Amino acid sequence: MHRGQPVSRPVRLGTWAELDALRAWMREAKGELTFPRLAFWAGQFGRPVAEQTLRRALHGGLPTKRTVSAYAWGSRKATDNQARRALEETGLRLRKTAQQAAPVPAKTWPAPVYVPGRVSTWLGLTKALNRLHLEAEKPAVRALAATAGAAGRLSKSAISNILMGQRPKAEQLAALAAAWGASRATADALLAAHRRIVAEPRPPAVYPCAVAEEYEKRCEQDEKRRRFRGILEEVELDPYDEQLRDEEEAEHRRMVAWVDGLSADELVALQRQPVAGAGRDLRAELTAYVARARPGE
Repeated sequence: MHRGQPVSRPVRLGTWAELDALRAWMREAKGELTFPRLAFWAGQFGRPVAEQTLRRALHGGLPTKRTVSAYAWGSRKATDNQARRALEETGLRLRKTAQQAAPVPAKTWPAPVYVPGRVSTWLGLTKALNRLHLEAEKPAVRALAATAGAAGRLSKSAISNILMGQRPKAEQLAALAAAWGASRATADALLAAHRRIVAEPRPPAVYPCAVAEEYEKRCEQDEKRRRFRGILEEVELDPYDEQLRDEEEAEHRRMVAWVDGLSADELVALQRQPVAGAGRDLRAELTAYVARARPGE
């Protein structure tokens, strides 16, 4: 290096006492080894980590568990596997302490005010979440994951996946709403939408044979529709009739889902129950019901 040439030094990111203790442990584990040799020995013991990652861990943010394990197993301070495991446990304990003590960044985005309506599909829920994220001026997922509302419950990758359409759990929705700083009304609306979407199909209300009877009823209705199809296509349903039709279709889909989810043993158990009409084969009727509801499959 020429005299007077500026020396390039690594930039030290935000730090705190517990993280400094972890870095001191990593320097002690490294000892006199160069970073290439440390990476080599860590790889020999099944903890492969790039040399640049090991170097960055001493000057960057909180290192990963994999990086801490590489420092322990690549170290020449331990002479056998038992000593390496003990060294690894110490490093991971220091990392956990540093993670728990990490300062929470101040919230710098506006709280969203949107309250979702009657969302009933996963796509609708994803759109509602993205609207909330937009109202909060799209804060970084890393910042959201570091908030008190999401800490320990949502990782930055989980938040990113949810915003891209992955189906969230109820507790994840609550944590995400808290991370944005959304109101209680918004959080309740999101949780209500989740309950609505994941609601289990309702079983027949009266007795198992009601499904088969519903099948016969649907056949008669289908026949009437085919008979008057030309007329019906020209008539526009009013909102009330359209709502009734949609509710009927939704109920039909729930019953089909229930029948479709029955195991062979459950069908046998249903067959043994008393049903209306002597000599009826309930199992055959249920099978025919699903086949009729799903033509062409």
